[in-house]
Amino acid sequence: MMMMFGQLCDLSGLVALVTGAGGGERGGLGAAIARVLAQAGAQVAVNDLALEDAEATASMIRALGLVAEALPADVADPEQADQLVARVIERFGKIDILVNKAEYHSRAYRPDEIPTEEWQRSVAVNVHAPFYLSRAAVRDMRRRKFGRIINVSNIAAIRASVLHGTPYVATKEALYGFTRHLATEVAQHGITVNAILPGFVLTPKLAALWPDERIARLAPTIPALRAGTPEEIASLVVYLASPEAGYLTGAAIPIDGAVSIVPGGRMDPDNCFV
Repeated sequence: MMMMFGQLCDLSGLVALVTGAGGGERGGLGAAIARVLAQAGAQVAVNDLALEDAEATASMIRALGLVAEALPADVADPEQADQLVARVIERFGKIDILVNKAEYHSRAYRPDEIPTEEWQRSVAVNVHAPFYLSRAAVRDMRRRKFGRIINVSNIAAIRASVLHGTPYVATKEALYGFTRHLATEVAQHGITVNAILPGFVLTPKLAALWPDERIARLAPTIPALRAGTPEEIASLVVYLASPEAGYLTGAAIPIDGAVSIVPGGRMDPDNCFV
């Protein structure tokens, strides 16, 4: 259980599927979300492309005495996405929470040089996969009149990002639109659909990729003067997944240290939007 916004967010008895959650202690935001959901009481199905990656996070959670299972799949494939949700229901009896975290980070290219395969994979993972998984999950959630779908977008949905380029920005904004409309279609069934829009979050995975000097120079460009932590993002997910958040739906919530509201945006030391 976690104390959030003055409420006791207890997810005991709920089942969560988190995609793109591999890597364990060295993973990214998805791994942290899976862990914190489990710490709040949820039973967690951990998805990633490779079994080894998914199992790293599931093992990390089980080492805390909590419940987790690794379920690898390519969620951009409609058959695998359907089968993944079916496996969650077979293993745990239901699916209450779906966190669509799997994403494809396209490189920044000149607009006239974007490879077709980069565009197609970005759309497949960042837009098609959340649709396939939500479609499958809603079938079970609607029957039980309860469900929480949380789409992890990015502040790139509401501003430019030369770090990732056109495919990433376009697909993250599409996910924002998908979130808002799906919320209107399932609200009557007790299902909420929300998106979170993280800014720069210093995950173990990112810390291993970026030089310390670059990370240190980034802080002054953020109004909060620091990067976000994975736990801060995951705590927002816990609230959105909780019964207490039943009237909050169709929202897209920036959680970025105020970067997205600075006029003109701010840029990191390497001339890339965070």
